[in-house]
Amino acid sequence: MAPRALSEVAACHGPRKGHPKLLRAASLLGPAVFAAALWSLRETSAPKEAQSILSSSNRGVVGVVAHSMPGAVSSYELLPKVLKALRPFNINPKDTIYGQSICSDEINNEKGQISTLLSNYYGKVFPMGGIGGAPFVGRTGFGAFSAHVPDNGHVFVLFGPHIGFSPFSEAGKFLRIGQSRTSTACGAVIAAYNQVTSGTVMGDDPADIEQSWLRNRLKAHAGDIAKSSNLMVELVLRAYKEIEKEVLTIVNTKYGPGNLVLLGGIQINMPYPTPGFFLPLHFTVRSERSGAIDLLPSIK
Repeated sequence: MAPRALSEVAACHGPRKGHPKLLRAASLLGPAVFAAALWSLRETSAPKEAQSILSSSNRGVVGVVAHSMPGAVSSYELLPKVLKALRPFNINPKDTIYGQSICSDEINNEKGQISTLLSNYYGKVFPMGGIGGAPFVGRTGFGAFSAHVPDNGHVFVLFGPHIGFSPFSEAGKFLRIGQSRTSTACGAVIAAYNQVTSGTVMGDDPADIEQSWLRNRLKAHAGDIAKSSNLMVELVLRAYKEIEKEVLTIVNTKYGPGNLVLLGGIQINMPYPTPGFFLPLHFTVRSERSGAIDLLPSIK
């Protein structure tokens, strides 16, 4: 990682930002180990089961993630790549508004997630997503959000579903702080899949519209998902496709001359104390004057 990129990472970490010892440690240890060190410095409390894992076992989880989701990287490693790719477009915090369509699950807002790093970098966030990560604000919500853009400024949207990994490398499970057993992640996406494959016909529920949307969108994918050798990963990849389709339906560039940045992918909730990973699947910049420019190769 270049010194400038390291500085941008360190700038996202509050009272220690720009600390020379952190920058030196980052250059010596490398991004993955440095990310874990930053997590520890945050003094995040974790359950005893998670604290006992630390580096040795979590390396195994990282290996499983790398094998089952090729291209996934630590959020701390991804952030400087994203910022570097956006420099030619003069996209910076003072003239950019940031929104995210991610699942409501609280683990997606923890310190090591790309969503939190970007929120800290841009200063504020406009929530666009509900359970599962779909942009339930719709066209109206995006219109309201983009109307807040600074004069001649830019809009940045992060989107996608999430998947947890347990301390034992189980996809679709996560050991939460204060709990002795794992729970599902993403619970809504997994529940939707179980519902459409249960044999019971479930109609749309006006009191549960977000889950109804997930069921309707995943129904067509159920057969292919069931055939996968890695069902949980295949499920979240299919969910991503539907979310991406919806995001591209609701966004526009009619708010002014500035750029619209779309960063899509899958947030990966790693067992404590490992920070979040992210699998980037979409990274484009577009404006009223130009079509979409694909920046995905620049961050892979």
